[in-house]
This record gives sequence, structure tokens and C-alpha cells, in this order.
Amino acid sequence: MPDDDLQLLQAMIATYLDDHPGCSEHDLINWLRSPEQGFFNADALSDSLLLFRTHFLVMHCLYRLRNQWLESNTCWLEISPLSITKQPLVTGTDNQALAETDALAAYYLNLDELATSRDAVDALLQDFWERLLLPRDRMEDLAVLGLDNSASADIVRLTYRRLANEHHPDKGGDAERFRQISAAYQRLKRRA
Repeated sequence: MPDDDLQLLQAMIATYLDDHPGCSEHDLINWLRSPEQGFFNADALSDSLLLFRTHFLVMHCLYRLRNQWLESNTCWLEISPLSITKQPLVTGTDNQALAETDALAAYYLNLDELATSRDAVDALLQDFWERLLLPRDRMEDLAVLGLDNSASADIVRLTYRRLANEHHPDKGGDAERFRQISAAYQRLKRRA
């Protein structure tokens, strides 16, 4: 993206934050997609690669603004996807040190990351959803089935079938226990 476009995007975001000192990234992107602003196309969130690039450009400009405002002693910009907030600088603290130790800022300030491929973006999203939706510890799911970490895939499958049959609600079993067993087995299958 040409630097002129980045400067325009940054200026638009600064204007929005002046009027909305606390907002979400989603609100900001929707404003930038609105017909009145027209910076991003209406389909900017329609697939994983467009979503990534839209998100990346917004975060890039937010971190540039944060650094610019910090250098000019204007304010501190707290940045997260759920909350973007302009805050007064706190006297007596090393605000510059905060910006210098932010690994996330380093990532978003590197425009080379914008060239991330569709496959890499899809892998990042898959990893995100797996970490969000699946328990981190395989042992937890094995324990639901009454197994330990040494259980083979065949033992897991046979144990699941036995427990599912035993606890199936249609056979007089406990519906909640059946749901727990089924969910644990599905997660274990996905990890295999």
C-alpha cells in the first residue's frame, strides 16, 4: 500500500478516535467501510485474507498513531481488538518504555507482514480457533474417558464406543455425561 494511502488511513483513524476516544476495532473498521468514508470496500471482511489485511492495516496505523502521540506527549493509545482507548499520559512513568517493549507493536509496525499468504492466514486462524475452542490439555479429555496418556487411538475409540453406549440417553443413560464423553472424543479425534 502506498505511504500516501497509509497516511490517509492514519489521519482518518485519528479523526475517528478524536470523536470516539473509546471504541472497538470492529466499530472502527465498520466506520472505515461505511459509504461515507469509503476507505475499505464493503467486502473487506468477507474472506480470511481480506479480513487479515484489513485488520493488519488498521492495527499498523493504530500503533503508528500511538507512537506519534507518545513522542509528542499528546496521549497514550491503549490498543486491543475489543477496546481502543485514548488515555492521558501518566506523569512519573516511563511511557516510552511501554512502547519499546511491545512485541505486538513490532509485528504490526512491520509492513512485510502484510504480504502473509492466504495459506499462512488460514493456518493462523485455524490455530486461533483450536486454542479457543479446544482444551489445551489432552489429558483432560482422556480423563473424561477414564484413560491415561498411554492410550492408543484404538483404545480411545473402543472406550468411547463402550461409554457412549452405556451413557446414551435413549438407553436410560445420563444425557450430560453422554455429551461430555462425545465432546471429549471429538476433540481427541481432531488432535490425532
